[in-house]
Amino acid sequence: MFNSLDPVLLFLGGLVLRYGGELLNLITQFGLQRLACQVTIAETNPIYSAICWELERTGKVYDFSELIYTHAPLVTPAIESPTLKTRLQPRSGWIGLGYQGAYIGIHRHDLKVTDLQNTQLLTLATLRWWQPQMLSWLDALETNYNLEAPLIVRLIGGTISIVRTQTKRRRETLAIDTLTETELFQDLDRFLKSRDLYRQRGIPWRRGYLLYGPPGTGKSSLIQAIASHYDRQLVSLSLTDMDDSALLRAWSEITATSIVALEDIDSVFSGRKPLGELSFSALLNTLDGAGAVEGSMTILTTNHREQLDPALIRPGRCDREFELGYLSAETCAKMFTCFFPDSQLAVAVSHKLGSYQVSPAAWQNYLQCQDNAEAAITNCDFAKLQVLN
Repeated sequence: MFNSLDPVLLFLGGLVLRYGGELLNLITQFGLQRLACQVTIAETNPIYSAICWELERTGKVYDFSELIYTHAPLVTPAIESPTLKTRLQPRSGWIGLGYQGAYIGIHRHDLKVTDLQNTQLLTLATLRWWQPQMLSWLDALETNYNLEAPLIVRLIGGTISIVRTQTKRRRETLAIDTLTETELFQDLDRFLKSRDLYRQRGIPWRRGYLLYGPPGTGKSSLIQAIASHYDRQLVSLSLTDMDDSALLRAWSEITATSIVALEDIDSVFSGRKPLGELSFSALLNTLDGAGAVEGSMTILTTNHREQLDPALIRPGRCDREFELGYLSAETCAKMFTCFFPDSQLAVAVSHKLGSYQVSPAAWQNYLQCQDNAEAAITNCDFAKLQVLN
């Protein structure tokens, strides 16, 4: 039986099949993001090359008016073409393909990195109700070309919904102490294995976490690592851009395999007083009300735990809390080893930390600017890196 939306969906679907990428471009250009969904992929992502080669394999390259053979690309392809010794790149513009009854538009464009270098991006776009088919197509490419599946990140704010892919974050690159990391992941493992136990006890099968600590201590990185480790889609909600109805719409798209990130929650409310259009009661009801999704995990972050209302972080909404602090000798050495795995100087540099309060973000930024381990330890001055109160 048709409902009231079916004629609209059929009409819009027909337009897409007829006009393809041009229509999707108009939808995204004029801000009708409730109708469109898009994924942006950089050329450094292995799936960028896989998409180009898949289009060549299936004959879709003939839809492009020009092909560019890049013999010496600025960025080395992450995987080799199964049929070509050079990498195919379509010219800028839209082409379309059909997959499982859906239309997917593909558009290549340039992004200026510096005055001397551009990077290439592929934007995949489709209508909102075809998003599962688009993600399924990407999953099929990852399998066919033996790629590691990327982390899928969905950004939702107000009427905007954007899907992006990025390289997964490995646990061993986290700048948190071993005790906190072990305790957190053990709790996550226990939760994911306890579905039947929750049901037997009549408890909703969902879990909430609060990560708190000063800026730059790795809260966002930890969320990405959790999503990567458990191969879950990461959904990041920008609550400052939402009202009650926008939050309900966004939450209706959360699935049982999602990890929902509500970052900098202290910037949304001062106690219970809203700092924007979203009401405190709407957020509370979303976290543990009738609309809460079974199997989902919600992670809140804040730089100022003391400013949060107790109702927001009580058990049932935030079941566990974990504090992420400044560098310790352990995390200092751990990060040093990630940058210089062949060096034996990690312990020596950690001894220089002393009582300085240095954020992992500042330490990472410093290490990125060093050519080798010897230069890193010689030039290191934690007094200049420490947080100024």
